[in-house]
Amino acid sequence: MADKEKKTPNAEEKKSAKGKPEKADGSKKSSAKAEKKKSKKKNPFKSIGKFFKGVNAERKKVVWPKAKETLKNSLVVLVVVIILGVAIYAVDSLLALGLRETKQAADNITASETAFSAATEAETQAAE
Repeated sequence: MADKEKKTPNAEEKKSAKGKPEKADGSKKSSAKAEKKKSKKKNPFKSIGKFFKGVNAERKKVVWPKAKETLKNSLVVLVVVIILGVAIYAVDSLLALGLRETKQAADNITASETAFSAATEAETQAAE
């Protein structure tokens, strides 16, 4: 354990000794770069030209599908859209039918309640 303690300061000293000259050189280089950037202004037309050269390079990399592949993919999409359309229509129709039946059942209950209340009113009036 004592050996490890002795090695650690030596390793740190070596790192710090190596790091000091590099930092000094690095700071000189970075300050020189900063000065160059400040003194040198970018030409906007060169930047635009670079942009369009990059766009053209990427455009050349694009691989377009063949006519057969496009037709095949279009047919697959068309079939899937038709299948999903039929499924949505079926679900919609079933829900509409269910709501219609529920409304009719509610109307029947309301009508029977109305008839019952009318009958009870007639009975109470007749009893008076």
